Amino acid sequence: MVTGIDDLEQAIRIITLTPRLSVPTEPDKFCDALAFIDRPPAIAIPRIAQEIFDSLTRWEPRLKVERVEVEAVAFHHFKVPVFWRPREDVLADLRRTDVILREAA
Repeated sequence: MVTGIDDLEQAIRIITLTPRLSVPTEPDKFCDALAFIDRPPAIAIPRIAQEIFDSLTRWEPRLKVERVEVEAVAFHHFKVPVFWRPREDVLADLRRTDVILREAA
């Protein structure tokens, strides 16, 4: 069980890596970033960034997402730094959580 900042970082990873429609009780929740993983980087990078930003903003009210960057690491493999702050603590330092997106083997 995690609490505090660790809980928020875990929420970022769960929302980002769980495909929409994969949880029957909450079909609209989560993120479709993995749907773009097999596209060329010029198409995938902006769509992944927007999908993650929108999903985190919508589904995690405890966060203030500043920006999402997407870096192509290899074919079908992206590193996604998410820059965020806890919503309650406006003066808090900007935090970064890295999420790794890659095609399942």
